[in-house]
Amino acid sequence: MPIPGQLAFVSDRLLGQEDIYLMRADGSVERLTASLGQDDWPAWSPDGQKIAFESERSDPAGVNFDVFTMNADGTGLTPLTADTAFDGQPAWSPDGTKIAFVSTRDGGNAHIFRMTATGDSVQQLTTGAWFDAQPAWSPDGAKIAFASNRDLNDEIYVMNADGSNPVRLTTNLAHDDGPAWSPKGSKIAFYSDRDGVDFAIYVMNADGTGVMKLTASGVPDELPSWSSDSAFIAFDSNADIYIMRADGTGVVRVTQGGSTNIMARWRPGGAVLSGARTASR
Repeated sequence: MPIPGQLAFVSDRLLGQEDIYLMRADGSVERLTASLGQDDWPAWSPDGQKIAFESERSDPAGVNFDVFTMNADGTGLTPLTADTAFDGQPAWSPDGTKIAFVSTRDGGNAHIFRMTATGDSVQQLTTGAWFDAQPAWSPDGAKIAFASNRDLNDEIYVMNADGSNPVRLTTNLAHDDGPAWSPKGSKIAFYSDRDGVDFAIYVMNADGTGVMKLTASGVPDELPSWSSDSAFIAFDSNADIYIMRADGTGVVRVTQGGSTNIMARWRPGGAVLSGARTASR
């Protein structure tokens, strides 16, 4: 089954250290970061030429993360934040000029902030005595989806890109997390344990209606990411990366186990990802 795109992902395959890797069209894998600090949460720029990510490399004690960018080949490392609080989970705006991110710099609570792609003009978008995380821009740049526990458990919300008018999209006693917009903006994928067992991948309309369960593997399935043609979704499953069609069929495993492989993110545009083996699940 041909699968479009290349994948940035996180793996601890070298000495148990989490770094960011690139899986190319032929299935080969290249390590992009090499730091004693943990590097994760890769996010592609819209043109596919840069990757933003969170890293603890600037903190010798290994307890604080900041946001960095690098070129797609791992060169050109640039720090964007330098705060004693946690700064992480970056997400590029569709025009490439801004990056949304999560920070605990407001009294220790995690909230959504926004800055320019060079790290300037930081603005706080959410406030309150709760945690807001995992921002994801809509393809038209007008809205940001995010996960929040402001109603006592994790739910998916969407707000205007300036932080105004937050609207709750999911209503469930379970945890709903990891929102990911489809490239045309009509759908949002997410993961949830609403069936009372493990996390599974779900998809819904952008207004929260039409929720559909896509996976039921018996192990945690998390952090969905859409291919640029909307045809496929990559996701984590039991510390390996899988790809499936957008309707949940045709599941393919693209990492081979023996290490933790997580947080797959499709590169905008793409070639053909080959060398994957069909999963037995």
